[in-house]
Amino acid sequence: MSCRNHFGVLFLAAAFFGIGLFPGRSFGGEVYPTRPITFVIDMGAGGMVDNMTRVLSRAAEKELGQPIICENKAGGGGAIAKSYVLKSKGDGYTAGVCATATNIIVPHMQKVPYNPLTDLKEIMVFMQYTHALCVRSDSPWNTFEDVVAYARQNPGKFTYGTAGVGVTQHIAMERIALREKVKWSMVPFKSGSEPVIACLGGHVNAVAQGPADVIPHIQAGKLRFLLSLNDIRWPIAPNIPSVQEKYGFFGMSYESIYAPVGVSEAVREKLQNALKNAMNDPSFIEAAKSFNVVTIYIGGKEYEKMWKSHYEEMGKIIKGLGLAKQ
Repeated sequence: MSCRNHFGVLFLAAAFFGIGLFPGRSFGGEVYPTRPITFVIDMGAGGMVDNMTRVLSRAAEKELGQPIICENKAGGGGAIAKSYVLKSKGDGYTAGVCATATNIIVPHMQKVPYNPLTDLKEIMVFMQYTHALCVRSDSPWNTFEDVVAYARQNPGKFTYGTAGVGVTQHIAMERIALREKVKWSMVPFKSGSEPVIACLGGHVNAVAQGPADVIPHIQAGKLRFLLSLNDIRWPIAPNIPSVQEKYGFFGMSYESIYAPVGVSEAVREKLQNALKNAMNDPSFIEAAKSFNVVTIYIGGKEYEKMWKSHYEEMGKIIKGLGLAKQ
């Protein structure tokens, strides 16, 4: 077979199986992208996720050659945004931004019009979440043990705010309550900044959120850090233990960009590579420093395998907590 004929066979096979011989070229032959792309963020405007996504998007635009429009659709533990994205055409022009919880926690807690196991393709991870439980610095709780003791004596009266029902820190707090045989009450909000404001204003007793939301107030002496809700201690509070140390568990929590399952592999790779490169942009690096966030790149295929391997286990945990959908 001649080289020309050999290449022709390969080209036809690639076209038949949807293989991208030409990076960023869709099945129809169109070079992607030819128009603006929309990223749907499942958190409210102005928070850490919103800001980090917008900075990453602006950096990725340089390589993609098209603007990325960021829209906010908060609520429902991320289910509102995810439902919107997964109903969209899988052409790479609509993608979503969400935390791991919307894949492995929320579907076990409430009815959602999608199946995370079959209806989406991950593009890439760009951040890892860390969370802390904090109270006002003038509160009577100096340690996490003080909170547990109070909750034991006053069932349901201790309140804490989070950025929505079913977020990782919500499940972590309820797992602790089950272990300690106490009861406290979670108050959901639509963004990470809102529960901090509520805590500072005395509307909730505590806030369970990430570094961008709580560190400025810890450093200003307005919030007291009581417990890291992840597997590591925070550098700013090396003497404060983690939930992994105290209770032997922690929640997987990353921020990723995903698309409807119909997106072609060529388009998925084009987006993944552009966003990965954007993480090296000085503006993204500076934003990460200013928000005290942990940036990490994980490819879409690898990340899908990671969270899917925890899906069934998390369902059992949520059922054991009495939080499973009826």
